[in-house]
Amino acid sequence: MTDLNAAAVRDQLGLDGTYAPWTDALAAAHPAPPPADVPRGAELTALLRAVGVPEREDAELTAALAELTAAGSPYAWLLDRAVAALAAAMGSVGDDRGGPGSGPALPAALGAAGRWFHAAVFLAAVPEVRAYHARHDVPDDVSWATLADLGNKVGVHRRLHGEGGMGNQRWMTLPYGGILYRLGRLQFNLDRDPDAGHGLEVHIPEGGPLDPRACEESYARAAEFFPRRFGTFLKSAPGGELRLNCASWLLDPQLGDYLPADSNIMRFQRRFTLDPRERARVPEPDEHGLAVPDRGIVEFVFRRVVRTPADVAALPARTTLERAVVAHIAGGGHWGAPRGSFMLPVPG
Repeated sequence: MTDLNAAAVRDQLGLDGTYAPWTDALAAAHPAPPPADVPRGAELTALLRAVGVPEREDAELTAALAELTAAGSPYAWLLDRAVAALAAAMGSVGDDRGGPGSGPALPAALGAAGRWFHAAVFLAAVPEVRAYHARHDVPDDVSWATLADLGNKVGVHRRLHGEGGMGNQRWMTLPYGGILYRLGRLQFNLDRDPDAGHGLEVHIPEGGPLDPRACEESYARAAEFFPRRFGTFLKSAPGGELRLNCASWLLDPQLGDYLPADSNIMRFQRRFTLDPRERARVPEPDEHGLAVPDRGIVEFVFRRVVRTPADVAALPARTTLERAVVAHIAGGGHWGAPRGSFMLPVPG
């Protein structure tokens, strides 16, 4: 068999020219990577449970993995190089994270193999991520709680699209790139801010209420966890301070027009100070009448993909937050995703 190259892989999988930068980068960076090591049988089942993938996905995912890892196939060519790229970029922060390992979503015409390709990349990378965690003295419970974000994204994909698969592959280079960790209710990743220097970015995974006490416990854990393991990057020291940043629709002050002041969301919001420029920024709607943050808040709150304000108006709004999301857009408003920050003391 003739050795595959990037152009042949694109041709065999029906990938158009938009995939050329990704496949060419993989070929240049990793011309002869080792085969991706994806477990099988009981070992695979145990891994899927450990990273939170629901059991209902096992049959289709297992079949897709067999196709994706078939020796000499164009899928295996991509998979081997994507896993190698992710491993090579382990610990990288900013635009370099993940290298070319995440790549674009594969075309829908490729079916289950395409929908599960990026999940296969991250599953094959688990040993590399776990080794990185061990080198940084990350406790086992934190390591597995962090990696379980894969299962979360699989669940989100099914609720959004009604079928198995995994998207958000760029996001997944955070937990599977060694720079994001789940500490209780919240997630934190190492962040390089061009204006404010190094710090942590705060993320709010779905799963239960945004309880203020649980959030404070997460902040306290972050103040101990990160300086101890990544103090050189953070340039932090015991007794100093650590900057925490968050960019989210949860920080949009307009939520205060709809939610009680003592609600969990408003209490979370008040922990952060917004840059005045962020308060003045008005999101621009697209040709369909929705701004990017509009789609973000709808997808998070309703787990629906919407195209127009009419789609939003038709959503079943049952909770106070759901009604707020719908009413604001129905009234001609747009949601934002402002950036806020606060300084967190580091224990002495």
